[in-house]
Amino acid sequence: MKKSFTLKSSKSKSLNGIIYVPTDKSMSIRALILSSICLGNSKIYNLLESEDVLNTLKSLKILGVKILKKKGFHEIYGNGGIFKNPNKNLYLGNSGTGLRLLTGLLASRNLDVTLTGDRSLSSRPMKRIIEPLKRMNLTIQHNNGNLPLRILDDKSKIPIPINYKLTVGSAQVKSAILLAGTNIKGDTIINEKFPSRDHTERMLKCLGADISTLGNRIILKSPVILKPKDLIIPGDFSSAAFLIVATLITKNSQITLKNIGLNYYRTGLLDVLIKMNANLKVENKKIINEETIGDISVSSSKLISTKIDKKIIPRLIDELPVLFVAASFARGTSVFSGLEELKFKESDRLSSMAKALSDAGVDVKIKKDSMIIRGNLFQDGGNEVKTFDDHRIAMSMLIFGLASTKRIKVDDSVMIKTSFPNFKEIIKKVGGNIDFVSK
Repeated sequence: MKKSFTLKSSKSKSLNGIIYVPTDKSMSIRALILSSICLGNSKIYNLLESEDVLNTLKSLKILGVKILKKKGFHEIYGNGGIFKNPNKNLYLGNSGTGLRLLTGLLASRNLDVTLTGDRSLSSRPMKRIIEPLKRMNLTIQHNNGNLPLRILDDKSKIPIPINYKLTVGSAQVKSAILLAGTNIKGDTIINEKFPSRDHTERMLKCLGADISTLGNRIILKSPVILKPKDLIIPGDFSSAAFLIVATLITKNSQITLKNIGLNYYRTGLLDVLIKMNANLKVENKKIINEETIGDISVSSSKLISTKIDKKIIPRLIDELPVLFVAASFARGTSVFSGLEELKFKESDRLSSMAKALSDAGVDVKIKKDSMIIRGNLFQDGGNEVKTFDDHRIAMSMLIFGLASTKRIKVDDSVMIKTSFPNFKEIIKKVGGNIDFVSK
């Protein structure tokens, strides 16, 4: 019988190096989708070849989009948004971004298509995109608000643009509405209560769309005609976050992360860590394809506790698990409020991270939508922690193990490849003690 393996990490002497992390997953998915509706061929440089991105790529191919991998780039033969009805379901695996954005894009394209995902994605709420798309007079069948989703070409309905008030800080919902709006004549307007990452808006503008942002109000004028362009994908800040925190909590460490995407709505973690006394700085900033890119230098720090509330959550939603790890090694008690959106990620990350940290010996409590962590420079570790099939929980707890007294073993690690395929190799490269171990 074939043995199955997972990962373990243990206390490391120091972490050092100059590192290029994998490129940005969110931007890779958006680049594929938006290039597919350009009029002409686009080149995407540094496309992340993780499971989530490749499932989006495969889905576009099923829809008739020609995509070729060449030396150093992927070439996308844009069809102006004219897709063929697929002869099979579109499977997006674990990718909420790929699924929700494709649902928005395809819903206004006169297609009959079914979108599915893995067990984790099938349990995540889809009503938040179904409701605004239905208001646009688009027809989507669903399984009590969950997958599978079936888009129908209902010729009795005429799609209409909407003026939508978005009450949750969700870039996926916002993007689904905007992508549907690219094929609906008129102005699609979104009013965000809590601003979220704006990669879709920036990439649409880069490709020639008439889109503007006034405060929290986004206006997309349609019909949209996108012009092909060379797109360069920077390093993924969400992946860089693991190395940032690992360096902060490991003694005698100094790392520089090169060519990282520094979108304001993605880098809330930096603001919080600086308030926690983190020794880090951003250098060599530049603008490429409407996005800010730069280098991040970070070194070991004596962290102090922090308090954050709902306002900043959309700017660090994916980095919260590893921020909880940083707080575990900080002096004092940290309080994180307004965490309800964590319940709707790959797992219920609020309860999942609380259990993982508790199993590793951390003094952690949940009160409604808040988490309270009593930090300590010395954390025991020593247990196998449950990851709930969530890549960010697995990686966060392996980072924890680099600084804890005893090793950390995660119950599974295969899901890490959805976003950070070479996580283990990069951690080892900078000096981290991380290895495969039998389950």
